[in-house]
Amino acid sequence: MKIFVDGKEVIIKDDERNLLEALKNVGIEIPNLCYLSETSVYGACRLCLVEVDGKSIVTSCNLKPYEGMVVRTNTPEIYEIRKGILELLLASHNRDCTTCERNGSCKLQEYAEAFGIRKIRFDNILKDGGMDNKSPIVRDNTKCILCGDCVRVCEEVQGVAAIDIAGRGFLSKVTPAFGHSLSEVECVYCGQCVAYCPTGALSIRNDVDKLYKVLKSKKKVVIGMIAPAVRSAIQEEFKLESDLFIAGRLNTFLKMLGFSKVFEVPFGADLVAYEEAHEFLNRLEKGEKLPQFTSCCPAWVKYVEEFYPSYIDNLSTVKSPQQAMGSVIKEIYSKEIGVSKEDIYLVSIMPCTAKKFEAEREEHKGVVDLVITTKELAQMIKASGIDISSTKPEPFDKPFNLYSQGGLDFGKTGGVLGTVLAVINHKVKVKNVKEEEIDKGIRLFNVELADGRNIKAMAVHSLGKAKRVLKDIKEGILDVDIIEVMACSFGCIGGGGQPYPNDSKIRQKRAKILSDMVNINPIASPQENPYLMELYEKYLEHPLSHKTHEILHTSYSPKRRVPEQDIEILPLPIPEEEKVKVRVCLGTSCYLKGSYKILSDLIEIVRKEEWAKNIEVVGTFCTENCSNAPNVLIDDILISGADTNKVKEMLREYVRRKQEGVSDVS
Repeated sequence: MKIFVDGKEVIIKDDERNLLEALKNVGIEIPNLCYLSETSVYGACRLCLVEVDGKSIVTSCNLKPYEGMVVRTNTPEIYEIRKGILELLLASHNRDCTTCERNGSCKLQEYAEAFGIRKIRFDNILKDGGMDNKSPIVRDNTKCILCGDCVRVCEEVQGVAAIDIAGRGFLSKVTPAFGHSLSEVECVYCGQCVAYCPTGALSIRNDVDKLYKVLKSKKKVVIGMIAPAVRSAIQEEFKLESDLFIAGRLNTFLKMLGFSKVFEVPFGADLVAYEEAHEFLNRLEKGEKLPQFTSCCPAWVKYVEEFYPSYIDNLSTVKSPQQAMGSVIKEIYSKEIGVSKEDIYLVSIMPCTAKKFEAEREEHKGVVDLVITTKELAQMIKASGIDISSTKPEPFDKPFNLYSQGGLDFGKTGGVLGTVLAVINHKVKVKNVKEEEIDKGIRLFNVELADGRNIKAMAVHSLGKAKRVLKDIKEGILDVDIIEVMACSFGCIGGGGQPYPNDSKIRQKRAKILSDMVNINPIASPQENPYLMELYEKYLEHPLSHKTHEILHTSYSPKRRVPEQDIEILPLPIPEEEKVKVRVCLGTSCYLKGSYKILSDLIEIVRKEEWAKNIEVVGTFCTENCSNAPNVLIDDILISGADTNKVKEMLREYVRRKQEGVSDVS
């Protein structure tokens, strides 16, 4: 298609989604603060204005290009409008840029500089948004420009919808349900809202000071471990894409800070893949708990616990590489070096915000002491004044410095599944593998084993795609044996702890960097790792042994999505002791299985039937019995798998017995 842009002929694709993307694809960047190619068009910021056919000025994000259109992208009028919009945004924005997490990487700051804004005509009136810093993700509404990027990513890409825009006009703000903090709602801490926020309204909890405090005290033996996705992002951050020795340089840097030992998480990835492959073969043999879901991604695990608790048993019980390796260091390696595990301070360097949450989970406490993200590591390098590119690379410490290429591939989508299949190939022999892309972000593998069996495997990235897969499995449309799920698009390389920008184009580049990295002495699969085999022989005995379950395995349970609370729906003006209170759970699992209909039916019963006149109906969140939804409470009696008739029958009997003065009415 031929169009004319600023007096020049430009050829664009016929199927371009909109003019903004079309121009970007030919090297013309239109200013914008709210456009994401991965989500729906929102059109909130109005910066992407263009003049079309010399007549009207319109937003380019929702304008479909057509043959022969004449576009002007930067007229004096458009310049003035854009500058005015920026001034208005800055008038209600917290302009403490020097202390902002996004200082130097903020799009609003970038545009303010580009448009030469030195003085703002309007008074600076900050929104009263409050600070939410109770979780690994920090929210500061005084820096929010209401672009809606976080809301759309959370809902449309991740399928979580933990946040939304509430209020009107100047009082509008991005907030979780009922004004709660992110720690109290269904947020899975994937950090994609942070990755796409153009300002500092969403950021990662910074724990660098905690690390320096420990290093300064010298009371602990500080041990570090680095995930593979970190190295590719550090290369990008310091413009060292061709540096094959970046991992060794990072090791040297951490030793200069005071780390005693530094290991590589890919060894932990080999360990997890080896154990998980045997777990899968065991399930396949028994025909139970299939499909098996990988459990390396803590955001995915939390997603299952909150939204699909009926599939908790399908999760692999093997810990993530971070926690598995942490357990080996604390329980086994500590004895090897003659140091009490209480005297080890284990620091995990990850690309992921959810890893901070994972280390703080009740079942994992005391394993990994601190998680810092790639961005925090980059901050430490910059603050040190050390030129990382000229640092002499040093090999990582034994015995966790040898790993397979598959272990390195854990940093991108498909890496976990590929390594598990490599272990299966060594044990059973894989005859043939056929790969099929079902959709962008969903790949299906038909694996033919030498013994005649066939395995269907799947690699999925982004929780929104996982949601679709779970729906197809539940409806019987899809039959799969093992599924790898990564919460972030393109896998860990797109984690919320990675440097800005963190869009699809950058993630693909990181994936290529990771694929191009080859070990000095590459080994094909985990079972070829002599250190791993020695670990099993000396301490773990064999896969799925009692010892491995003690050190490498864990368990999961349904998690509440919002704090337990009652919402009055049909209150009664009678003394509390005379009421029969019926609580209907309106949490996600119960709602999807019909709790709202039960609630409506009960309201009608109370209004119409004489025996029910002392019954008060309330909605509640959450009974924490999601796998047996829908749930209803009659006073303190829980009715699981409820329906209207079941509740009505039990309620009538309960009221009768209470009226008769029966002491035990349960």
